[in-house]
Amino acid sequence: MGNSLYSGISGLNACERQMDIIGNNIANTNTIGFKSGKMYFSDILSQSMAGGMQIGRGVSVIDIETQFAPGSFETTSNATDLSINGDGFFIVKDQDNAQYYTRAGAFNIDADGYLVNLNGYRVQGLTGTVGAETMGDIPLRDAQSVPVATTGVSAGVNLDAETPEDGTFYVSQTIYDSLGARHTLNLEFIKTATAGEWSYHAYMDDVESDTTAAAPGTITFESDGTLDPDQLDVILNFNDFQANYLNTGAEIGDANDIVWVLAGDQISTVKPEAVTSYASTSVMRTLSQDGYASGVLTSVSVGQQGEIVGYFTNGQTSNLGYLALAEFSNPWGLSQMGANLYCTTTESGEGIINQAGTGGMGSIISNSLEMSNTDIATEFINMITAQRAYQANAKVVQTADTMMGDLMSIKR
Repeated sequence: MGNSLYSGISGLNACERQMDIIGNNIANTNTIGFKSGKMYFSDILSQSMAGGMQIGRGVSVIDIETQFAPGSFETTSNATDLSINGDGFFIVKDQDNAQYYTRAGAFNIDADGYLVNLNGYRVQGLTGTVGAETMGDIPLRDAQSVPVATTGVSAGVNLDAETPEDGTFYVSQTIYDSLGARHTLNLEFIKTATAGEWSYHAYMDDVESDTTAAAPGTITFESDGTLDPDQLDVILNFNDFQANYLNTGAEIGDANDIVWVLAGDQISTVKPEAVTSYASTSVMRTLSQDGYASGVLTSVSVGQQGEIVGYFTNGQTSNLGYLALAEFSNPWGLSQMGANLYCTTTESGEGIINQAGTGGMGSIISNSLEMSNTDIATEFINMITAQRAYQANAKVVQTADTMMGDLMSIKR
């Protein structure tokens, strides 16, 4: 009879622990990245009796296991809200350089310009040159798009074939030196006495002088008004302009050479625009060039492979690094640290770190948060069964007590 009392008590204790787990799961229904727990019961070693019979001694809690099934994804308006579609954990480090793992991807940029989670722990990523990346904090404050000097220009122009001799047409466009400073490149077209031929004169910054000008030349057209197919790209050299006007040490173009792209034979970064000579008004249709000034970071986005792309004020984009993800052969061995964080144990082993979308890692979904994987309906059913089991075990204790009372009353 004593066994029934202890069996009933063990059942009460087990059901109490089960309700603790159920209550925690329900309480974290709205916790981002939360993984629900599940309790597993085991019977206690039975008491052997004569004749090979055994009597159970009750129940115990053998394991409480974290369920790593994915939660639902909630769309947000923040580009640094991230979720993992598949396996893996984000990696964060606290102020003491302790490393943790999380599925909660509510990140933002802190006052020091680092990508951090809601606890202020810095998100870890892969930064540096391709093939030699190192893992560490992801700094974004000082991200800057460096200037690129213009090396090629092109212009879509029609030069009126009926223009009289010495008639002119001007084309101006902005270009950049090696420090990102703006300059104005001017092309002056002058109709020659030869049919289908125009001479040109290039100079810099509206200062038409020998020290700002490139060597003049001519361009010729076919009888149908299209550019002579033998007309090659033109190299405009501004050595004199650099020597006499630039006091910053900057260069114009590539060693002060700028390619005016007519056919695209000498430069591939700028496509040749159509230059024609039809019997219609001289007009500038399009302009293009391949340089730009320096730019400061305005916003970021994160791609499926964790690539952090920066958008700059000069219209350029740049890859600022990659988010690192960690995967464990035994994630159930991770220790829960609170605040949606896990740390490694001897059971989990060390994490395998890779870029998202590679090596079996899940892909990144930007503007999205993974919600709790708690199933409310399942938890309510578990709550009912736990309550009924608790009542039944209490009844066992009550009945055993009544039976013991009856036994004690026999001697009276």
